[in-house]
Amino acid sequence: MKLTRVITIIFFFAELLVSDCIDLNYDQCIQYAGFCEWNQETSQCENIGGGGGEIEYGPYQYQYLTESDGIRISSFYNGALLYYPQGAPIPYHTIVLIDAFGDEYGLEGWAQFYASHGYVAISIGNFDRRSRDLSSNWDYEDRAIALIDAVETVKYEQHRNLSPLYGLIDTTSFAVSGYSTSGGGAHAAVTMDSTLKTAVLLNPAAAFLDSLNCPIETAYYCLREEHLNHETPVLIFAGENELDGLVSDSDSTYLGMWALVQYNYIPETTDKSYFESAGQGHGSSTYPVGPVADYSLAWLNYYLRGENSSCDYLIQEPENVSEFITTLECSSLPSFDLNDDGSINISDFVTLLISIINEDGLIEAKDFNFDSNVDIYDLLIISDYLDNQ
Repeated sequence: MKLTRVITIIFFFAELLVSDCIDLNYDQCIQYAGFCEWNQETSQCENIGGGGGEIEYGPYQYQYLTESDGIRISSFYNGALLYYPQGAPIPYHTIVLIDAFGDEYGLEGWAQFYASHGYVAISIGNFDRRSRDLSSNWDYEDRAIALIDAVETVKYEQHRNLSPLYGLIDTTSFAVSGYSTSGGGAHAAVTMDSTLKTAVLLNPAAAFLDSLNCPIETAYYCLREEHLNHETPVLIFAGENELDGLVSDSDSTYLGMWALVQYNYIPETTDKSYFESAGQGHGSSTYPVGPVADYSLAWLNYYLRGENSSCDYLIQEPENVSEFITTLECSSLPSFDLNDDGSINISDFVTLLISIINEDGLIEAKDFNFDSNVDIYDLLIISDYLDNQ
């Protein structure tokens, strides 16, 4: 009986991994209440949204590019929308996003949100059963490879002569993000590519194909602590009622794939945060609204842009959380190495002076007294620091 139960769970999990809610019948839809819901009017199973509220966009207008506009076409993912800001400080930092299922429009809301705050954000589609043969499995590693390959697509824009992003991209500063099973793919990506600066995991589920350590009953998929032994900073969003309707307390294998387990498996020496939204389910972070949006933006500002002033915000417990854990520690001293040459000297003073004269808009990274202005008072702070060396 127990073996039958495990096989049934794996069957449904494998089916969900390669399909969308719309592919499920009524009984299967009810099986995944909390991830899918049955629409009585259309008689179809639909993805559950979450994190209700209005998106608060940033100060920048944005545009987007598709493959028909000349961006690189990849066989590793199913289409792309590349959003970019207009008039934001350069070079641009980038986040790559992928939804649990479906095409490139799945996390378009997140991509638009990030672009409005000055980031390049590319949302890519994955290969589910509607775009590939019904017997194919597109697992976590495939999603990870897709995210990593999309990084190359953005880098290509840096050198494509006709691209509006030509020469404007920081080709060393990338984050990855995914929802649900693709959150697991994003987590796998940082274990595969250590050059990625950070990952933002939206209600993630993760499992690795490991024939040596995972049981045959789960088709050799499972999650073990050694799978997540990495040093890349990771932000994990979850819902307080994440597993309601998804899995029972007796399903130890399936229980061991979700957000809090992933957080605990990441080494304590790695920067990580666990953000569990009170009263929310598996859709708590599907849209960039409220504290989820604020925290994710501060996280990118800190790990991609190096805005040290964001750190104090990140270690404070956000609003509307049922659980919040972090290993992040903030330095009491700002970073005066403004030209990133590994030393602090008169060149950094000159860099700040030129920034003030040119009004380049890079406030956060150089606003040492946190008064929302970069001016002579910040020059005096770095001058005092140099005098005392």
